[in-house]
Amino acid sequence: MKTLQMTSSDRTTFLTSRFFGRLPCSTVDAILEDARLSTFKEHDILFHQGDSIVDVFFVLSGLIRLYRVGKDGRQADVAVFSKGEMFADNTMYLGRATASAEAAEASVIARFDSAKLRQLAAADPDVAQAFIEHLCHRGKMTEDLLAQDRLLTATQRVASYILSHCPNGTATSFSFRLPFQKSVLAGKLGLAPEALSRAFSTLRRSGVIVKGRIIEIHDRLALERF
Repeated sequence: MKTLQMTSSDRTTFLTSRFFGRLPCSTVDAILEDARLSTFKEHDILFHQGDSIVDVFFVLSGLIRLYRVGKDGRQADVAVFSKGEMFADNTMYLGRATASAEAAEASVIARFDSAKLRQLAAADPDVAQAFIEHLCHRGKMTEDLLAQDRLLTATQRVASYILSHCPNGTATSFSFRLPFQKSVLAGKLGLAPEALSRAFSTLRRSGVIVKGRIIEIHDRLALERF
């Protein structure tokens, strides 16, 4: 792990994020004064489930996967956070990590003292409102994932994800590059890696071709029928 200095690009990432973007610049400056930036290599562990945590984390680049470990040692992904997203903010009040966090790829992470943020939220309505909106958004994401898990099969989840990358218009064929490894996509969709592979195999009959991280769709209408 290496400590970094904040750049103008980093500041832009903060200002355009869901949480910081709704705060006055003076408030953002006050929070960023104490930001600590660090690099993490792929597979580095930021913290483990149950750890005592005194920081809130923010992704400036890269990907962070949040996961829980069952009694049998199996891992279940809870969320994947990318550039501009804040996580572990619930530890401001819980004090301990509810899941483990790992860098899914090389990442730059900013950390903020949770006690200071808690004090700001108590004293400044703007900060309190920003946290409320942020947590409501996170709650909706959790509900969406729960509904997806219960309503859609593995193949339908993958098809839905692919269609979300379909360009506007009536084109029946298109392709795109996955922004992360397929193992991260599996976790993001709540699937085991082998379930993702089976889903791609099923979708091949509907014209979906996977070449590394490139996904080619040759029959959009067939995919929409899933």
